[in-house]
Amino acid sequence: MAIPAESDKPIEQPPNGGTRELKPMEPMEVDLARIVLLGTVLYAVAAVILLPMQSSLTHDGHGRWPWVAVSGVGLGLLGYWYLKRRDRAIARDAAKRADAPSDAPATD
Repeated sequence: MAIPAESDKPIEQPPNGGTRELKPMEPMEVDLARIVLLGTVLYAVAAVILLPMQSSLTHDGHGRWPWVAVSGVGLGLLGYWYLKRRDRAIARDAAKRADAPSDAPATD
């Protein structure tokens, strides 16, 4: 079954041959700080494992691997700090909007 060319609504063809209108998807809420913290912990584990083996890694031509892990920890901590600061600012802005009188025009 063909989709009409003049249609301005997105149509999906289900497997049974009928048609249905697509509903817009809502963005998924995720805790970015938790994801960044998990990645930072994984980099820290890699650094703890790789730092004692640095001399053998250097001998084999992989001497930068421990420092990549250490850099990952540093950047992860910086990212975690930024996200926590951002979350506090968003919460502060939401509290301000909730306390603002409803008859005042909203400013963006």
